Amino acid sequence: MLSCITQTIRKICIGVGFFISLNSTSLIAQNFVYFEAKNDFLNYKGHGTDKYFTGGVSSGGLIDLKRNKIHYLTISLCQNMYTPSNIRLAPETISPSDYPYAGVTSFTIGYQIFNKKNTAYTKGGFSWGTTGPSSGAKMIQSKLHRIIGDRAPIGWSAQLQLGNFVQTDIEHSRSFLKTNWLKINLAARIKLGSLFNNLTLATEVKFDRSNDPFIGHISKRIHSFKKPHLSIWARPKIEYVLTNLLLQSNQKEIGLPPRIINKFVYHSSIGISLQFHKFSVSFIQHVNSPEFKTATKHAFGEISFQLNI
Repeated sequence: MLSCITQTIRKICIGVGFFISLNSTSLIAQNFVYFEAKNDFLNYKGHGTDKYFTGGVSSGGLIDLKRNKIHYLTISLCQNMYTPSNIRLAPETISPSDYPYAGVTSFTIGYQIFNKKNTAYTKGGFSWGTTGPSSGAKMIQSKLHRIIGDRAPIGWSAQLQLGNFVQTDIEHSRSFLKTNWLKINLAARIKLGSLFNNLTLATEVKFDRSNDPFIGHISKRIHSFKKPHLSIWARPKIEYVLTNLLLQSNQKEIGLPPRIINKFVYHSSIGISLQFHKFSVSFIQHVNSPEFKTATKHAFGEISFQLNI
């Protein structure tokens, strides 16, 4: 299964790379590639927690379809890993009310459009993915912990196996206030699909000196600056959760779901983005309130890189 996924991803990457190389011949085309890594080892407390959402990686690109910096084809490949509060516990001793072991790997293709004044954008995406052993999460976390000399997770044999899934994602963001130093945006996002169904409302606050109102990390356009450019931003948001199958499933496949999810979850992200001409790097801290009744709040960090090609 993993070899088939690898072969498919390789073919997609070759095709996308060829398309980008053709499209980048235009002087006004603006294509992007990015890579981001998230891990609770990078949280602000200074030590890893290895629980709940414990890590993830994603990479992808934006292709300027009409060479006008307005219409973009978006693609991404993403893997996320989830673990209980203690990864040293044997599967049979893990509390059924704790977070389950779960791996989620998906490929997303979508479309993003900015208005001509660059004060709003709308984007949508369709994702296909897989869970369970075929996601590769067990292999990635085990090998990574072995490399860095960290404690080995021993409960992956009890991971959730929900099979393949599909998701759709629609987001709209609009600039509410834009001055030389302060930008404020309002955003709404809805996810519908086999695993997650939720609605999110967010506010983006950005401090920098530019004409770009949007925060400077993944899925936002890069505006080239001759000198190093720094921006500081925050993104508080509130999520209304309709369903979360990761938390509402029983990994023992018998009995009632052991967790009662919180319908409202608060998220907060604070980031610093530094841009050198066409290259941007961002350091971000994420915190969220408990996702279910017996959970605690959780924090993790993110490093992302973006390149205008």
